Amino acid sequence: MDEVNINGNKFVGIEVTPVRQKGRVFYCGRVPAKFFLKVYTAEPAEYDVEKAASLAEAYRDDKEYAQFRLDIERQATEIDYKAFERKLDKARVRAITEFLNDDEYALFPNSVIVMCDLINDNVDVPLGSKITDIADLLGGKGNLAFLQEAEEIDGQAVLYIPESRNALLIIDGQHRIKGLERAREEVRDHYDILVSFIVGFDRAIVAKLFYTINYTQKPVNKSLLYHLMGEFSHSLDKVTFLHEVVRVLNEVSDSPLYKRIKMLGTVDYSASSEIREKMTISQAFLIDYLIRSIDAEAKAGLYAPIFLPYYKKEGEQVQIIRFLMNYFGAVKELNRDAWDNPRQSIICKTIGIGAFIRVMYLVFVKMFIEEGFGRDISKIAKVQVSDIKDKMNGSQNIDFSTDGPYGKAASGGTLSKLQGEIVKKIDYFGGLSYEDFISNYKTAYLKPFREWLNR
Repeated sequence: MDEVNINGNKFVGIEVTPVRQKGRVFYCGRVPAKFFLKVYTAEPAEYDVEKAASLAEAYRDDKEYAQFRLDIERQATEIDYKAFERKLDKARVRAITEFLNDDEYALFPNSVIVMCDLINDNVDVPLGSKITDIADLLGGKGNLAFLQEAEEIDGQAVLYIPESRNALLIIDGQHRIKGLERAREEVRDHYDILVSFIVGFDRAIVAKLFYTINYTQKPVNKSLLYHLMGEFSHSLDKVTFLHEVVRVLNEVSDSPLYKRIKMLGTVDYSASSEIREKMTISQAFLIDYLIRSIDAEAKAGLYAPIFLPYYKKEGEQVQIIRFLMNYFGAVKELNRDAWDNPRQSIICKTIGIGAFIRVMYLVFVKMFIEEGFGRDISKIAKVQVSDIKDKMNGSQNIDFSTDGPYGKAASGGTLSKLQGEIVKKIDYFGGLSYEDFISNYKTAYLKPFREWLNR
């Protein structure tokens, strides 16, 4: 390692090899563990339901808070302060430490992936500059790394890393590093780490990389992945938008799903036992079931993109959140005992919420065509809980108990059966069997709705 001191800032030079993939470059290098452990940070993604709910309470109403959550310019300024690693699994770290201490062949041949911010991206560094040439440019940037490019296009470059805490942010590999950090000193002092350096990209891109690596290769829970995509995106794509929608549903006190959603796919154990008991539905499940509602490509099938016109029009996006709140508010009012007792009921679990979301697609399209409010998309704002309650009347006659016909097996088949039962029971669908209603629905409602969307 090459050590350099510039204006009181110590840098350690690591020889790195450029790796070119699809026109982009990252760098690989060998880093002594003893040095790496001095300069890394791993910041687990966190979600504090009480803190989030308190923030929501500071706004006049749910519409104002929803607009705040959908403000992409605000989010863009916050991205650099957000973290995106997984929560630490202490048992896994302990097992890695034991492996390193006790196993003769304790090797980690796969790389730890890190990101670091570059001086090169923050000041105008002339091409071909060496670390000794930038003293006058350093200013207050001594906590950033410097990439000294190789003279040959594919030659070895040198990444100068400041010897300061938080210089490297772990994207993937935090458990290995934590295990190594707790290993015996003689292990740490004679251990090298293969490191992939992601440099020159903003955090939105890095978060997407984290998502792709973990979603396709490792069993990271999907709610965390959706959370990361939502938190780090600079644009309001479908996942980002629905991430914010779900946050509002979970954080606004008037929402029927208030404090009921597992935002990172796990229960928030800092919350009270009463709140934890009601966290029965995951963020990922809600996004998966709602994403067709705003997907322009969802042209086939029974579930049309009912909210697409609102999603595409910035001033109307908040109406999607309000309709969802009113819809589930109606379901809650009609089934209050079941809704308030998650131990005895499946209505707020995957099967119940999933079935009601599917039915919501059908209800919305029928309202759109039959009552005409949707032909002028602004009329959705006039739909209240009482209006939807009239249409969902009859759902209270279904057995949602955990001992009932839908509480014994949490499967897709059971969810579909419950959906059929809701369709058959609610007044708005005329008491028809599921098969008869769907046959009529496709011709009388779904077809003209899709024609309107295509126009």
